[in-house]
Amino acid sequence: MFLMVVFLAELVAGISGFIFRHEIKSVLQGVYNKAESVYSGKGNEDLDRIQRTLQCCGEKNYTSWANKDYFKKEGIPNSCCNITAGVNCTSLIGIFLACCLSRYITNNQYEMV
Repeated sequence: MFLMVVFLAELVAGISGFIFRHEIKSVLQGVYNKAESVYSGKGNEDLDRIQRTLQCCGEKNYTSWANKDYFKKEGIPNSCCNITAGVNCTSLIGIFLACCLSRYITNNQYEMV
C-alpha cells in the first residue's frame, strides 16, 4: 500500500512537471538571473555550487555574465573555470537540470508515440 502511494505521488509529480515545464523554466530562469545580478563573489556559495556541479557558466553560457556588475569589476566568476581539466572558463550547454530535461522531453515527445 505504501509503495502504491509513493508511486502515485511520483506519477503526479512527473505529470505536473511535464504540464508546467514552461512555467517552471521561466521561474528558474528568473531566480537564476536575479542570483547573477546580486552576485558579489562572497556569500554566494549556492550559485558557485550550481555552476561547478553542472559544469556550466551563466544562464546560457559565459556571455550571460557580460552585463552584470560583477563581470564589469571582476570578470567571470571562478566557479565558471574548469580548473581540474586545465581549461580556463569553459562554456558548457545548459544550466538547469530541469530545463535540460524539459528540452529533452519536448524534443523527443513525438518519438514516444
